Amino acid sequence: MKGEMVRWSPWWEWAVLARPLSVKKVYDCPQVKNHFECHAWITASQSYNLDDLMRNIIKELYKSNRKADNKEEADNKEAVSDDINKMKGNDLVQTVTDYLQNKRYVIVLDDVWETIDWKLIRAAFQNNQCGSRIMLTTRMHDVALSFEAENTLYLEPLGKDDAWLLFCNRAFSNKSCPPELQPYAKSLVQKCDGLPLAIVTIGGLMLTKEKSSLEWSKVENSLNWQVSNNKKMGGMKNILLLSFDDLPCNLKYCFLYFSLFPEDYEIPERRLIRLWVAEGFIEEREGYTLEEVAEDYIKELTCRSMLQIVEQDFSCFRKFRMHDVLRELAISIGREQNFCSTHDREEEIWTNKARYLSMQNSIENIQSSTTCHHRSLMLKIKVPSLSLCSISSRYKLLRVLDLFDSSIESVPDELVELFNIRYLGLGSTNVEELPKSIGRLQNLQTLDLRKTKIKILPKGIEKLKKLRHMLIPRGVEAPDGIFNLNCLQTLIFIGINDDTVRKVGNLTQMRYLRIQNVKRNHGKELSASLQKTKALLHLTVRVISEEEILDLDAVSSPPPHLNSIKLNGPLERLPPWIGTLQNLAWLHLRESRLKEDPLSLLEALPNLMFLRLARAYVGEELCFRHGCFLKLKVLVIYEIPKLNMIKIENGSMTCIKALQLQECPGLKRIPEGMQYLTTLQELFLVSMPEELIQRIKAGGERVNLLHIPFIGHYNSNEFEEKIHIQAPIGEEEEKEKEV
Repeated sequence: MKGEMVRWSPWWEWAVLARPLSVKKVYDCPQVKNHFECHAWITASQSYNLDDLMRNIIKELYKSNRKADNKEEADNKEAVSDDINKMKGNDLVQTVTDYLQNKRYVIVLDDVWETIDWKLIRAAFQNNQCGSRIMLTTRMHDVALSFEAENTLYLEPLGKDDAWLLFCNRAFSNKSCPPELQPYAKSLVQKCDGLPLAIVTIGGLMLTKEKSSLEWSKVENSLNWQVSNNKKMGGMKNILLLSFDDLPCNLKYCFLYFSLFPEDYEIPERRLIRLWVAEGFIEEREGYTLEEVAEDYIKELTCRSMLQIVEQDFSCFRKFRMHDVLRELAISIGREQNFCSTHDREEEIWTNKARYLSMQNSIENIQSSTTCHHRSLMLKIKVPSLSLCSISSRYKLLRVLDLFDSSIESVPDELVELFNIRYLGLGSTNVEELPKSIGRLQNLQTLDLRKTKIKILPKGIEKLKKLRHMLIPRGVEAPDGIFNLNCLQTLIFIGINDDTVRKVGNLTQMRYLRIQNVKRNHGKELSASLQKTKALLHLTVRVISEEEILDLDAVSSPPPHLNSIKLNGPLERLPPWIGTLQNLAWLHLRESRLKEDPLSLLEALPNLMFLRLARAYVGEELCFRHGCFLKLKVLVIYEIPKLNMIKIENGSMTCIKALQLQECPGLKRIPEGMQYLTTLQELFLVSMPEELIQRIKAGGERVNLLHIPFIGHYNSNEFEEKIHIQAPIGEEEEKEKEV
């Protein structure tokens, strides 16, 4: 609202309540973000530098306001962004002020621990009469008071009934506590003092216990002992410590390891699993791969509420994070046991005793250290090649070297002296080539080269016999010998040619496969190869150019466990075998240009949850029939020019949550039967005909849309993808996702 002042509002969390997720949910709500021109959510850790805080705010604001008003503003924004790290104090304030001039914005400073120089902050966010909002969440009463806001919202602990209900929901699969366990359960809940994190954590612990009075009394006695012997810790930390102590040894390692990542860091599931496997935390289990056992570890930690699944309702691409209170516990235990240590700031006290180390600030301490017992290094800083040479010569026990997003520009030949290395992460760096002798890293399991500048892979990669996961820049062709690496489970962005297409079938352990540069004449040999990859779960195939036809019809016995497929390229017809895949949950057809309605084949898929049709059909009508697509949650129909009618029969798509219609110029009415989609939560209309929009605004079509909580109308150039249905193995055309 123009003319309205900037409002400052703190949320104060009593003691250590779980972070007010309601704030985050409101912030992430499409209606809210669309109301503001730019927005920023900033996590303010326990100790921080005010200049760093301002830099993070600027970066988040630039990221959120991707649409520049004109070329001059876009060029200026890019230039300023490059200089942010060099700015200090008043220069940062002026940058924020200039950028937010005449813009409506919302800023959230989350989990602030210390009083801030609000004068500096307020100087940056001057009242521009645009109705902007600035919010703060904190656990500290004095911090909330120092904010000097008009309104402060205090979050009280849960009441007795709500606390009991939350505990039962976590501790019992049927959400009901048996009478014989109620005395123990109520005693445990009482010790949580109404704090949600304590309740869900102790509830997750009890979920793993036998439902007997003897077993539950043991836990109650253990907690009583913990409290009496650690009175200074408080009830919350005693409960969290009890939950940690109850973990099996390997799960303790996995839990502590998570503290190496920055606060509120969201890590993709597959990357976390690859790191755990490389560190040797995963026990061998007959009949299972180490990665499958690691998936069970993640399930166990999430069931115990010690890891959180990042909410991505419209994606099978999962990420995880750790609650900051649990991370504090992990950091404390990790340092006490010399297990792991993370350094986020320059002024932190350096310790070189930890086996697993994360550096987010400076590499000077590593360079000067004479010790060599570190097993893992995660560096997210600018690392000169000289420093890597030093690491290579002194850290012979390293199993993991993760330089993801660290601005490294070259990899010295000395790196191949790290004979024990299992995981080498060079993703999102400026590396242009690998050492020719990389084949000497005989224990290497994961090689992550995504979003680097590497164009050619050295032939020495053929010698990495233990390699399990290789992630490379898009379309890079690999040496022929790579298809003889029998341990490979992940191979993404790989380019194939006339010689290598027939060798894909050698990779019988393959789970995640993305191949590119496919031609029509590859069809039969590629089909034969895919039939041999019986363990395959996720497949992406992309043609080398739009003139080529993607021909996979010759597949007669497809991998039975396929969970996701993306086909990118013209199809003469939809391969019939796709309709036989009982486990297929995610399907993306792009540039298919099918002449026949693909739904007649796809409606037979019993577990399909995500369907995206992007320039996939040249017909005029799509019909979703009664009794079909019963598990579909997300549907995206994008750029089908001749489409003029969508019919939805009653009893179709009974679980649909989100529908996106984009750039379909012939579709001038809403789909017929929208009133039957009673579970639909979000409808996105992107660059759709004005006639359709006006019908909705005028009310003629609105009666069939009243049940939908959110309806958004956008132009393509202002629409950030709202429905994330990214497969867990790769990238969309416009941008790469971290896996």
